[in-house]
Amino acid sequence: MDSGVDLDRQRGGTGELGQRGVREPDHRGADRGGIRSVVGGDHGAECRRGRRCHRERIACRVVQHDARGHYPGQLRQLGGEPIPVAAIERVLLLERAIDRRGATDGHRDRDREAPEVAVHGATVACWSAPPPASRWTADLMNAVAHMISLLPPEVIRRIAALRPHRFVAKASEPRGVLDVEQASARVFARWDTDLCGLLNAMTRGELAVLAMRLGVRAELRSPVLRAALWERGAALERGDTEVSPAVQPRPIVLGGHLVVQARPRGLYPPSATWPRAMPAPLAAAPPGDEPDTLDELLAAADRAIGVRLGARGRDKGAWGLRAARLLGIVERNESEPDWRGDVEVKTVPVAREPSGWWRVVEDPAIAMMNEPVLAKLQRTLWLARSDVGSADATIVSWYLLDWDPDIARLARRYLHDRPKGPAGSFARGHYLHKRFFADAGMLATLNGTHPG
Repeated sequence: MDSGVDLDRQRGGTGELGQRGVREPDHRGADRGGIRSVVGGDHGAECRRGRRCHRERIACRVVQHDARGHYPGQLRQLGGEPIPVAAIERVLLLERAIDRRGATDGHRDRDREAPEVAVHGATVACWSAPPPASRWTADLMNAVAHMISLLPPEVIRRIAALRPHRFVAKASEPRGVLDVEQASARVFARWDTDLCGLLNAMTRGELAVLAMRLGVRAELRSPVLRAALWERGAALERGDTEVSPAVQPRPIVLGGHLVVQARPRGLYPPSATWPRAMPAPLAAAPPGDEPDTLDELLAAADRAIGVRLGARGRDKGAWGLRAARLLGIVERNESEPDWRGDVEVKTVPVAREPSGWWRVVEDPAIAMMNEPVLAKLQRTLWLARSDVGSADATIVSWYLLDWDPDIARLARRYLHDRPKGPAGSFARGHYLHKRFFADAGMLATLNGTHPG
């Protein structure tokens, strides 16, 4: 890898080598205030002062411009931050509604027969962005709807009763016992655009039953079976049409479950192979003075890749401090971002799966509860750190991520607080859940943008 200060960097948004020769705008001072207009301005403050709030409707869904958490324990202080977040979720418009004939058909025993789910417009194997209208029609099949129609009634009821994970807005809990059609509608409403999520929620036996009904080899381990069923669902949706990985992204298996890696949206160093190889040991070469420009900071990050950080000891933050010193950053113990109040430098622990894919293994700490957490995420230089041996670690790669409305939405979803410090401590800190790094594009900078 060329660790010099060349101006050609690999830009994640396109997957090609991008030009970084022009100095990126400074986010300090007046420029930082401009972020307010990007993510909602003073709209949330007006709502909190009792004025009438303007609501946007997106595909018949009301979107409230507010920055408060959805549930206890998540972003208790976010509402008081000076930068509100406009959370606008992407939605997928279906051509026809799900078949709920149980409301009008009184002669059918709904508890004995599997539901018949209508054919919907394809969802590109359940990716969050709608397919191009010129290449996809309502005649193509929605994989989730088709697979639900093949599941036994007891499986549908079990999946419908599953509680959503804590980073998803809670839906109203059903009262009483659901019949099969009601359970099917609930399952479809939850996973209509998330084929990976549906397959991840199923057990080995349930996956085997679905595989047999789809003609997929069933004598496989659960992770391989999930991947095979996703392939079948993706094939059902695209039909005979050739689809690029940018339109129908292929998931990878991490921890036995399917994970879709969003495309990178920031700068990161190039790699000769994907997934990235563990870097060879390299001697430390920190700059003599603190970097004056962003180019110099990223050049120092290049030189830090492969440097062994040494034994950590009992201090969990020792590796992060040593990594910052490799970049020439002066420790000031202030609440503003580490480098010149503009770039926050954070390490995030990663590890390789037996398959070779990289995954994030732990939620990184962002700030203490009494610190402005969003200020740490306006522009963040993430250093992927991996253990080497039993008591050492090294920097594998870096990823520079700037704040935008999509990152604001993800930060609002995945920030949470929990105790921080030694056992018995009452201090609490803000943490960012590891799912953030798949949705924000960092995993793709470690595993490649088109895994295959």
